[in-house]
Amino acid sequence: MSSTVANHHPLLSSASTASAEQHKSLTNFPAKSQRPTFSTLNFRPNHHPPPPPPSGPNLVVGRRGLISIATLPCLVPLTQILGCLQANAAQSSTKEYLLIKEEVRKVLSKGKAAGVLRLVFHDAGTFDMDDKTGGMNGSIVYELERPENSGLKKSIKVLQKAKIQIDAIQPVSWGDMIAVAGAEAIEICGGPSIQVSLGRLDSPGPDPEGKLPEESLNASSLKKCFQRKGFSTQELVALSGAHTLGSKGFGSPTSFDNAYYKILLEKPWANPGGMSSMIGLPSDHALVEDEECLSWIKKYAENENMFFEDFKNAYVKLVNSGVRWNSL
Repeated sequence: MSSTVANHHPLLSSASTASAEQHKSLTNFPAKSQRPTFSTLNFRPNHHPPPPPPSGPNLVVGRRGLISIATLPCLVPLTQILGCLQANAAQSSTKEYLLIKEEVRKVLSKGKAAGVLRLVFHDAGTFDMDDKTGGMNGSIVYELERPENSGLKKSIKVLQKAKIQIDAIQPVSWGDMIAVAGAEAIEICGGPSIQVSLGRLDSPGPDPEGKLPEESLNASSLKKCFQRKGFSTQELVALSGAHTLGSKGFGSPTSFDNAYYKILLEKPWANPGGMSSMIGLPSDHALVEDEECLSWIKKYAENENMFFEDFKNAYVKLVNSGVRWNSL
């Protein structure tokens, strides 16, 4: 990852000035604005007046006629009503999504992309299928002092600047904020465009400790760990491609491409002496020694488009892990 945050696998452990309170929120976490107030799904339909009474020679006058007029709105098909609600919700959701993207782009640069992407993995990576804890819930703002999250406070401060501006218009949860920002980090570095859903509720506190897989795990242990989080071996290898960003030696630190897989196949860390021994983490080195992982590494090294597509799908799955959504 970036020079300040590259010592960890993304899923592995090892400008508003409206008030003084907003300035304070940039240095004190969790910020007050992180409470789970953001909703993209709670919309009220527009209320229209009932249609005017019919006119012409067939106009019915009297109590029976008035009753018929009063019940006309009830005869509108339910599917038509639901269709309008869904259209309104989708339109509003799109506006909110574009607002988040716009503000994130103002504070995000290629040099900061790796750290922001790492936020996604360390927030969502705590998910555990067995006890149904963790996931993409913004709890990372409570966990910044943990050793495995070293360096992430800087990335939170970057996003906090954008979040203040967004909250002034439409409150956004940290879960949504980080999920969208991670997708933007990938795209500005040349990776695939990724659209994520909105409506995550934030956790009121930190997730349990020890849920991120350790960077010293071998391939077998990594696969088992990711399986407990709901990910296949193929998805493990695809998500590991996030290491193409940052300063661990996998190509350009600001280019999201398939260089990670090409360099894994070269095994530069096996060469005695030199800086090549510093490339990657033990967990990266372990993947290429596993036959199942190796088959996917070779495919992604040969076909960048396949990597982009598989990473995009795995990313969406990652940012939906363990999410509690706002309901209708």
